[in-house]
Amino acid sequence: MGADMFAYKQQSAETETGVMTGPAPSLATTRYRREDSMNLTPVQVIQRLYDVAIMAIRKDDRDLARRAINELISALNFEHREVALGLFKLYDYSKTMLRQGKNDEALTVLLELRSAWVEAFKL
Repeated sequence: MGADMFAYKQQSAETETGVMTGPAPSLATTRYRREDSMNLTPVQVIQRLYDVAIMAIRKDDRDLARRAINELISALNFEHREVALGLFKLYDYSKTMLRQGKNDEALTVLLELRSAWVEAFKL
């Protein structure tokens, strides 16, 4: 995932949570976020992707949610076949629910997966 895209996603998530208010961020703020996102561990990147997907679903931005889910899919490590395949099926199900307009179902799956991810890595 490109740093610019991640900075945009992070900015959108912060706006949704109410952390960021007022006018659009300055160029310096955008650069800081981009640099911050480049310093994330792979575990933190996955957590942020869950956050972006969840925020997007709550805002009814299915396109952004699908893109975040596609990023999650691309991050799967199929060397651990069973786990990766299980996650792939859940991500695919979530995308199907979004296509069908069943945002609540997709949101439920992603919230559970995010919770498990955070618990597994104690983030």
